[in-house]
Order: sequence, then C-alpha cells, then structure tokens
Amino acid sequence: MEKSGFFNSSGGDRIYEASDFASYFGRLVSNGIFYAVTTNLKVTPSSGMAVLVAAGSAWINGYSYENTDAFELSVETANGVNPRIDRIVLRWSAAERKIYLDILTGAASATPVAAELTRTTDVYELCIAQILIPKGSIAISENNITDLRLDPSVCGLVNSLVSAIYE
Repeated sequence: MEKSGFFNSSGGDRIYEASDFASYFGRLVSNGIFYAVTTNLKVTPSSGMAVLVAAGSAWINGYSYENTDAFELSVETANGVNPRIDRIVLRWSAAERKIYLDILTGAASATPVAAELTRTTDVYELCIAQILIPKGSIAISENNITDLRLDPSVCGLVNSLVSAIYE
C-alpha cells in the first residue's frame, strides 16, 4: 500500500492518527533524553525511601515527554536480608497511550542485578538511573544512585538525522 502525507483534508478525505505522526518523527529523531541542561531528568535522593526526578524532557518512539517540575517517586521498603537494584525508567506504553516515570523494583539477592528493561512494540523503557538499595536501608543516599541518562545502551541522548540546516 502506498502512503503519503501530510496534506490538508478536503471534505474529510484525510484523517491522520497520532501513530502516523509518531512514525514519521520516529524516523527523524532517536529515543533518549534532551540534554539542554545537565539536570534534565536527573534522579536525586528525596526524604526517606523516595527519589526526585528533575524537570526535563525525552523522546520515545516518535512521542514526546515533558516533566515540568521535580517529580517524587516512592521506592519500596528495603529487604532486611539482601540488597537489590531498582531502575528509574521512562515507560512508553501504547496501551495506556502515555509516557510516564516508574520504578522497576529489582529482586533482593546476595548478588543483585537490575531488572531487564521492556522493549517491545507495546512497551518501551528508557532507564535514567539505577539505585542500589542496601539491606535494611531506610533512606536513599546520593552515592547509591547511578546516573544512566548518557548511557546509549539503556537511555542516551536524543539525536536527529538533521544536524544543521543552512540557508
């Protein structure tokens, strides 16, 4: 089937879905965070077992995300016997029709590993940070947060096919 677009409708003959635009923009802009400022979506400790995600923006599968204020996420209570590694992710969900911040809670283990990211046609996750949750901890500390925003294997920066336009 041939497709072209985007043209103005004439008598209702052109109806476009959000997925049409996302498919188009997804070919021009890569997944990742925008890095206009170094604090864009940076994860820092809040009080107790919570973290703050700074304001910022990202792009996943042709869809945009923006967080305009610091956003607090509550981390599950620490295991009393073993540590675990949690991931702070941006999740694009086709079924929910949105992108949102979430926590992938790892399994407590003597040698913990972070949960796998989901990257399917229905759900796509970018990991912006990992948090080591020591056994019995009651607060998140800065030195237990690993910033992964610049790691292209799990997040990375938004890139464009068009690097510059000159007249």
